[in-house]
Amino acid sequence: MNSYNITVVIATYNSGNYLNEFLDSMKAQGLGFENIEIIFVDDNSSDSATLELLKHLDESYDNVKSVFQSENSGFPGTGRNIGLDLASSDYVIFCDHDDSYTENAFEIMLNKINGNDMLISNFNQVYPDKVIPFKSIYGDADEIEVSDISKDENLFRVPAAIWTRLFRKKFLMENNIRFLEGMLAEDVYVAVNASLCADGIIYLNSFYSYNYKIRDNSKDKSTIHIRNRKYIEAILNGYYEIDLLLERLDKTSYGKVIFKNHLTSWLYTIVLSKLQDKDKKELFVKSYDVFNKYYSPDPYFKKRYDKLVDLILSKKFDEAVSESNRLEKSQINMNDNSLVSKLKNKFRRLL
Repeated sequence: MNSYNITVVIATYNSGNYLNEFLDSMKAQGLGFENIEIIFVDDNSSDSATLELLKHLDESYDNVKSVFQSENSGFPGTGRNIGLDLASSDYVIFCDHDDSYTENAFEIMLNKINGNDMLISNFNQVYPDKVIPFKSIYGDADEIEVSDISKDENLFRVPAAIWTRLFRKKFLMENNIRFLEGMLAEDVYVAVNASLCADGIIYLNSFYSYNYKIRDNSKDKSTIHIRNRKYIEAILNGYYEIDLLLERLDKTSYGKVIFKNHLTSWLYTIVLSKLQDKDKKELFVKSYDVFNKYYSPDPYFKKRYDKLVDLILSKKFDEAVSESNRLEKSQINMNDNSLVSKLKNKFRRLL
C-alpha cells in the first residue's frame, strides 16, 4: 500500500518561477501536502534556473521527484507518459507548469470520484486583470454522472483540459491510455480515449478546481497561443491520431460531437497565425480529410467561418487562403478596442 493519495504529474520546459507558484498551491491543499506525490518531468530545459530549481525541489521534499530527459521532445506528451509510469498512488492528475489548483481541489475530487474511472471538474480562466469562471454547455447544473459515455455524449463537449481530469491509474494502465508523443492535441486524445473506455464518469460542473493562466502577449505565451506552423500542424497531426483511435475502437459515430469544438478553433488559430499563404494552403490541403469526415458547425463562431470551411470541403484551397486572409483583417478589427475602431465599426453598421 502506497503512502500518497494522489500523484500530480507536471511536464516542464523553461518553467522558471511558475513552478514556485504551482508548489505553493500544492502546499495549500486541504488534503495535506505530505499526501501528494509530485513528479516533474523536464523536457531538457535550456534555462539553468529551471534546472536548478527542479533539483532543489527534488532534494528538499520527500514527496517531490524531478526527472530530466536527455533530449528535448518538443511537446508535453512524452513527459506526461514518463510521469504516469512513475506514479505510485492510485489516482493521477496532470498539471501544466504555469497553473495552480484551488486549495480544496484534491480533497473534493478524491471524495467525489467514488467507483468512477474518471472525474472531471471545472476551471477558472485567469487573465492578467481578471478571473472568469468557465461556463460549460451544462449551464448551472451541479453534477453529471454516467455509467459510460453513451449515456450522455455531450460530455465530449466539456473542454478536454487534462488538468481538470482525475483518473484511476489502474484504469489508464489497463486500457493502455497514453499521451501522444511528438505532436499536440495529446490532451484531447487522452480525454477522448478515457471517455470511450471509462466505466463511470462524473463531471463536477459547479466545482472549480483549477486556475488556468491565459498568457498571450509577445513576451509570454502559453503553448496554445504559439501560432507558428510547427504547432498548428502538430495539432492537426493529433486530430488524425484521434481519427485513427475512433476507427480502431469502432466509435467514429462520436466523431462529429468530439470535433465540434476543435475544427473551427483550429481554423481560427490559422487566421491569427501570420503564416505565409503557401503554409496556409498546405495545411488546408492536409486538413481536408478530417474536415470532410467530422466537421459540424460550432455555434460559438456564429457562422463567420462557414465560407472558409465550404472552400476547404470544395477543395478550392487557393480561395480558402484568400478567405482566411480576409478573416484575419476582420478579426483584427474585432479585437481592436480603440475608440477609433469602435467608431468605424459603428459607422459600418449604419451603412
